[in-house]
Amino acid sequence: MNWLRRGILELWAMVVLAAIVGFLGPFGTYVEAEFPARVWMWFIHLLGAYILVRPTIWLLMAIAAATSLPRNVLLAWGVVLASVPLALIWGWSASVFFQGLSGFAVFLPFAFLSAIAILTIVLGAKLIDEGLRRRPVEAGQLGAITIADLSTPDIVEPVQECTPGVSAPAFRLNARLGRNFEGPILALQSEDHYVRVHGIKTSELLLLRLRDAIAEMDDCRGQQVHRSWWVAQDGIASVEADGRNRSITLLNGQVAPVARESISILERKGFLQSPL
Repeated sequence: MNWLRRGILELWAMVVLAAIVGFLGPFGTYVEAEFPARVWMWFIHLLGAYILVRPTIWLLMAIAAATSLPRNVLLAWGVVLASVPLALIWGWSASVFFQGLSGFAVFLPFAFLSAIAILTIVLGAKLIDEGLRRRPVEAGQLGAITIADLSTPDIVEPVQECTPGVSAPAFRLNARLGRNFEGPILALQSEDHYVRVHGIKTSELLLLRLRDAIAEMDDCRGQQVHRSWWVAQDGIASVEADGRNRSITLLNGQVAPVARESISILERKGFLQSPL
């Protein structure tokens, strides 16, 4: 489950950050408590910031995906706005944890830095999670994709070409994409509850499950080569082999992993063949 793995990565990062800050002991906390107590105190504060800032990040990313607004700008303003209630809460609890500090104006910069730390943790965990999901899948780790899924005829049989070009055909999924998306669609990549649609020069994030996005590609000839990837056959630039592993390079230069357990089936279907 991607959301569980992301949550574990984020919590672990907060533990590490709390240990670092607890060791340094800023704001007079170095002399107020022993190291374990300081680490626990800072972890509780980070957890409080996480409970407030994390849903804000999720909401803003969903808004950006649904409206094609710039995600980074929305996240920046979201962090600024989330700092205000966070400073109010910490100002209220100052008598318990920060005897030497008081006042909203004093806590606002600290709350802003804490919100930035949570945003950094979330984005860093996302990058690590994507890296883990791009690794070749060992036998027995396919999870959502099975041999039966890969051999389903209605997904594999070519009915409509989706050859890149000026007159590339439109599918139902195209209706969800913004005007700036430069098609045709080469591949679909699952990212938690989202799907990243890869085009020739651009990509776009949609709030959609991978299997629903594949269904909206109608009869475009393609294959789900990994539990997180679907690739259009006409979007393949080359297929690379590294021992028992395979990877697909798309026409836009993006590399899609191939599940090791599915290689033989895809090869029998003629899918893992580089265009001439």
